[in-house]
Amino acid sequence: PVKIEMEVDEAIRHQEHAFVDLGPPPPASFAAVGAPERAAAQRPRAAPGLPFPNYTFEAFVPGPSSRFAHAAAMAVAEAPPSTAYNPLFIYGRTGLGKTHLLVAIGHHIWRLSPDTRIKYVTSEQFVTEFIKAVRERQGDNFRHKFREVDILLVDDIQFLAKREETQTEFFHTFNHLHGAGRQIVIASDRPPHELSGLEDRLVSRFRWGLCVDVQPPDLETRIAILQLKAERENIPSVPPDVIEFVASKFDQSVRELEGALVRVVAWSELTRQPIDTELAERALQDLIPQTEHEIPPPLIMEETANYFQLSTGDLISKSRSRPLTQARHIAMYLMRECTGLSLVKIGEIFGGRDHTTALHGIKKVEDEMRSRDDTFRQVQDLTRMIRGRVRGVR
Repeated sequence: PVKIEMEVDEAIRHQEHAFVDLGPPPPASFAAVGAPERAAAQRPRAAPGLPFPNYTFEAFVPGPSSRFAHAAAMAVAEAPPSTAYNPLFIYGRTGLGKTHLLVAIGHHIWRLSPDTRIKYVTSEQFVTEFIKAVRERQGDNFRHKFREVDILLVDDIQFLAKREETQTEFFHTFNHLHGAGRQIVIASDRPPHELSGLEDRLVSRFRWGLCVDVQPPDLETRIAILQLKAERENIPSVPPDVIEFVASKFDQSVRELEGALVRVVAWSELTRQPIDTELAERALQDLIPQTEHEIPPPLIMEETANYFQLSTGDLISKSRSRPLTQARHIAMYLMRECTGLSLVKIGEIFGGRDHTTALHGIKKVEDEMRSRDDTFRQVQDLTRMIRGRVRGVR
């Protein structure tokens, strides 16, 4: 329990710009808690250069299955680098919030101390940049980029498997940062001891600090997640029974859970019908997870290309014609919704595009589903066709 008191200074209350100039934050400002917090209140929540500006601690709903991981992430974010848990290793299945916590640490640290040098990278990006550095003989620049930081956030570390030279480089990067008292946070889809294809010396270092897991949320947490999403994205009031219905049907992935709510709201707005349980059932009839069937990405590409009378080569091409771009964005959205692939992987499938391009396309489809009937119908049709193919039904 915390007692909170609020005091209003009437002298500045009605001024047009009632801000206090705190001056530039002092070095090592983590040591003084009060000043960084006051300064942070006047800065944006998202750190420049980090992906996913909405991935903050305020937007994360911790439940029994993720409370320990959330608390560990907060401890790292609010302490001076490397004094809490170093490294912090977060693991769990796709779509449960590992990347959210990883990026939230970076945003939070930046708000407290904007001079902190923070670097976020996926293991696939690390591999790509390392290969480029070797090819162009820019090894010193590569090492400077990853070793002269205060906080290193590494996502999807499992993709370093069997990359022997890259693992060696990461091993030395890890040792350099750890020895210099810099913070390292790593996310993976499995715990360190299950990371096959990684060198033992790397795995042992991952276990030096604290390993925490993120499990699927329980029903109450899923309901809270949907309520927060509706509130933060200005989604019209959704009846509690509909929230509970959606939460009861999607219990394995937060990503699928939130996508289902978007689908229900889009159906309501486009058909101009009030949101109720019956409408939610119709909107989600082809989206409810089929746990016994895995949907392969090539199937999504094939069905989307056929639907729009294109080829799969068109979808991964560099062409930016409007009909082709729309089809590509819908295919990205379906791949994100129906598979466990990361944004990085989706970008690679679509001609080696950046993960931010994939995120832009997916968000564009989500927005259009609520405003354009054509987009909503296309997504509905393709979802039904894809899941029908997987179940052997046409």
